[in-house]
Parts: sequence; structure tokens; C-alpha cells
Amino acid sequence: MVTARQCLSWFLIIVLLVTSLGTPASAGESLPDTDAEEVQRLYDEDIVTTFDDGTFRPDHHVTRAEAAVMLTRALEFSTENTWTSFSDVESDHYAAGHIHAVVDRGLMTGYQDDTFQPESPMLRGETAAALYRQFQFDGTDYVSFSDIEGHHYSSYITSLSGSGIIGEQPDSTYRPDESVTRLDFANMLARSLYSEYRVDKEDGTDEPEQPEPETEAIGYGEVVNSPTLNVRPDPSTDQEPIGSLAEGDEVEVLDRTGNWAEIRTDAYEGYVSQSYLIVDYYNHESSLYGKTIAVDPGHGGEDPGAEANGVVEKEVVLDVGLRLEEELRLAGANVIMTRRSDWFPSLEERVQEANQAGADIFVSIHTNAAAATEASGTETFYNETNSPGQSADLAGELQEKTVEKLNTVDRGIHDRNFYVVRETTMPSALAELAFKTNAEEAEYMKTDQFREDSSEALFEGIEAFFH
Repeated sequence: MVTARQCLSWFLIIVLLVTSLGTPASAGESLPDTDAEEVQRLYDEDIVTTFDDGTFRPDHHVTRAEAAVMLTRALEFSTENTWTSFSDVESDHYAAGHIHAVVDRGLMTGYQDDTFQPESPMLRGETAAALYRQFQFDGTDYVSFSDIEGHHYSSYITSLSGSGIIGEQPDSTYRPDESVTRLDFANMLARSLYSEYRVDKEDGTDEPEQPEPETEAIGYGEVVNSPTLNVRPDPSTDQEPIGSLAEGDEVEVLDRTGNWAEIRTDAYEGYVSQSYLIVDYYNHESSLYGKTIAVDPGHGGEDPGAEANGVVEKEVVLDVGLRLEEELRLAGANVIMTRRSDWFPSLEERVQEANQAGADIFVSIHTNAAAATEASGTETFYNETNSPGQSADLAGELQEKTVEKLNTVDRGIHDRNFYVVRETTMPSALAELAFKTNAEEAEYMKTDQFREDSSEALFEGIEAFFH
């Protein structure tokens, strides 16, 4: 039988345990271990949280899962879909929905072994890349860092520094391959979200808050390829449309986020899929203005393509394809992407999409493989079934520019019976950029420089074809 004295003793023990652990802070209260305004703002808005003892622990590193959680909270992404393709993220993982959301929007990516590594530290370079992919910073007041030249995240870091997201460092290094602390991640995220926290690099102080002027349009667009186009409140399909546009409707384009365009009309301001817009970015001198171009990153989903020397074909060609898409859109082209993420459209679906859109050309992107590991170089394929002469011309231009840009062996152009170049009704070509079975070319493929060079080469080849 439990006596009154025993009950009192247990009660006192529980009280002592609770008070020794500390009481977690609540929104609106100051954090006990950091006075950073950026952190407090994120905490007040439930974007970052404290530990059980109420501390923020600014010097602790952020895991990749925690980074995904903070990004989705900040950007108000839906986390209902908990499916991912990663072998180490089960649907019941606490961050599964957050990871799906940031990967689906291209802010974060997994690794070549099909893992996400959610408990690994988030790197400082990865943080810069994720924020740039969402916010597309384009400031020019750059901070110079001595350790980012040639790094695959250098362009993202430079863009963030030029926009006041990253300030000067005491030793003039950014340390892109080191883990990001909770304080640094919070600072960069808050500065991305709220302009008043951005760094003024002339005097090291934060920029004063200014009234926001009406956003200036970066281009002018028209709805194509669909009788109706939904306008969304954010760059996703998570929320109900706020309205719709009809084919032929005209819009102002304010910004681009992944495959989404922020648009403005007399009736709406929201987001639409870029796949259904042809946009004039005021570059009327471009030979690509008004052209419809189908870009086909090969393989995808359950079909990885060939794998060798740590290179997975589907990942490389998707990266190249998305970069090419951006360049084509900036030149005023209407771009049809057969895939924009890791899934597998059938060959028939790829062809059907290009044919139904009335594309002016079709470009399929691949990387090569051979049993002989010394095989190297670039080659491009076409088929003369539907566009005699023109397909060969397209293949020739792509081949010439790619060999020149990548400095690879010229293996020539060849007429072959590949389905996607045989069944498309417009000039078509299939580019094999380089050999992943060749150790030297595989190492090049792993770099940001290869992907950027490849997209630029294909862009220049397409541009030359239309001249």
C-alpha cells in the first residue's frame, strides 16, 4: 500500500527532475545562448526550434534531414507525401515528407548510391546551393573567398555573397566542404527570407529595411500547349489554384523557380508551369526566340542507364538537361522537358510529348558506355525518316559544339534507328556526350564544370542550327 509520505516523496523527485532539465523557451521569449536577431526571428516564426533545455546551441552542426525540415517550414511546402526513392529514408522517417518536398523542388539532391544520408552533416556548400536554387539571387557586390575557385558550388556561393546572404569571413575563406552550424544556417536562411537582415559589405552592417517596390517584370509570356493553365499561390501543386489562364493569354514574368514562373496579370499574381509558357525575355536578336524545343534527358526512375566509375547516367543527363532548359528559356524559347525529375517516361511518351507540342526540334541527352574502357569521345546520332537532311544538320551542329567545348575526341555523327529520333516528326538528334566507362571522362562527368560545359555546348549547337 502506498502511503501519503511515499506519494509526497515521488512528487518531490519529479519536480526536481523537471526543474533540472530546464523549461523550453516559447515563441516571443529570448533564446538564452544566442542574441542573433536572425535566429530569434526564425524561432518566433516556428522555423527553427530549441532543444529540450530551451537552448539553441548555435555551434552544433545541422544534419541534412534537419536542413530539409527548416527549409520546408520556411517555404511552407506541403510534407504530406512521404515517399522518396532513397534507400535510407523510409516513409516513417521523421523528415521523410520534408525530404520529398525539397528534393521534388530541386533544392537538395541525393547521392549516386541512391541514398540521402539524412543524419550526415549539411555542408556549407550544399546550403548555398539549396538557397540559390530557391531564391535565384543575382547580386553583384561579391565577397572574395580564397577557397572556392573551381569548386562545384562556387557559383552558388558567389551569388549569395553578392546578394548580402553571406558576409565577409575573418580569414577570407568560405569552407564549402565543412559542416554548417545551426547559427550559420539560420543566418543565411533568414537573410534569404527577409531582406532587412542582409549584409551591407561596405560597412559590415545590415541593410536597413526599405519599402518593397512593385516587382519589375523580367519578361513577357503567352500561354501555349494547353487550353487552360492553373495559377498557383506558390511554386508547387500542393495548394488549390487561385485561378486559371486560357491558351493565348498574356502574362508578365516576374521570376523563375525551378520549372515554375512567377507571373502577373490584371487578375492574378502567382505561379504557373513554365512548360506552358513561351516567354520573351527581351532578347529578340536570339535565333531561338519563339522556337519550341523538346529536351529529353535520357533514362530516369527505374532505368538508371549505364553505370560506371561512380557515374550514373540518368543523374548526369538530367542535370545537363535542366541547365540547358534554363539557357533556352532565357533566349526566348518554349521548352518541353520530357522529364524534370527522377522518373521514367517511356520512349513512346517522350516522342508523343514532342510531337503533340509541335516542337521545332528534339534533342535527347545521354552519356556513352563501352566494354573497352579506353573508348572515349563524343558522338551524335540522328535518323533520316522524318526530316531528311535537317536531322543530320542538327546532329552536326551539336557534335561540333560539344567536341569543341568538352575537348573530347570527335567520333562523328551517325544515322541510326533509335526510336526517339526515328519516330519524332521534327529534326531530332541524340547526343552521347562522353564515356563514363572511360576513367578520365568519368571523373570529368562528376564535376559541375562538365555539366555546365555540356549544357552550354548543346545550347550553342541548337542556336547554330537555327541561324
